[in-house]
Amino acid sequence: MRINKSATLLAALFVAASLSTVSPASAASLAVADVPGDVLRIVEVGTDAMGADSVANRNREFVRFQNVSGAPVDVAGVLVEDNWAHSKTLADVAHSCNTYKIVDLPSNPTTMVAPGEVVTVFNGIRWGGNYKVGSEYRLYANSDPDCGTNGQFFNNDNDAVYVTKGDGTVQSSWSWEHNGGYAFKP
Repeated sequence: MRINKSATLLAALFVAASLSTVSPASAASLAVADVPGDVLRIVEVGTDAMGADSVANRNREFVRFQNVSGAPVDVAGVLVEDNWAHSKTLADVAHSCNTYKIVDLPSNPTTMVAPGEVVTVFNGIRWGGNYKVGSEYRLYANSDPDCGTNGQFFNNDNDAVYVTKGDGTVQSSWSWEHNGGYAFKP
């Protein structure tokens, strides 16, 4: 039996096209499954407010993280912590300093963050409170001035920041051993 080369080529193209549309989706879902919890990734950290640490410049310390998965992620109860607070969370010791817990999102009736959306948590306060601009949620911790130095709880050198679930399961973290910087993109 003689097979038409054009028909064989066309069939091969259909098979290749169907495999290429299945493979990337499968690879993406496998990547998420291989790294549990790696869906909220820290993309920028402000570690050292310029000038003397004061209540007025607490917003120069911040953590920006992004949903890098292909699906919405519920951030209810997610904690943003420094190294000290994270050790307390892991030890199941009650604390309120150096921690921000997400309980709601502005302009969003849920706490779901869409794929590619960004959440930035600032240590200070903003007149008018939390808000959303474009695909970024801007949240203000209003950290206690008695915690850290005037509410700035990231050490200028040798500290870490964690984005965790309420039980301490790390979603993303970044540590630094340098001084004199301001914002870093891990």
